[in-house]
Amino acid sequence: MPRHRSLRSPHRPCRRLQRRQRGQVITEYVIVAGILAVMLFATFPGADRSVVGLLLKAFRDAWATYSYTLSFPL
Repeated sequence: MPRHRSLRSPHRPCRRLQRRQRGQVITEYVIVAGILAVMLFATFPGADRSVVGLLLKAFRDAWATYSYTLSFPL
């Protein structure tokens, strides 16, 4: 008795499942990106600046120190 082969390969999910998974990945990406944006740009109680503000201040301070050091004659 011959066995019938399925038209779909057992290793490949159907297209509908792939579309649902792709939609789920996009949703997860948007949620994680939103949470990261809020955490980076929001100020927390007890802090006067956000994480991005602190990072920018650190770059400005480092650049000021570097340019001051370069101003010395050799």
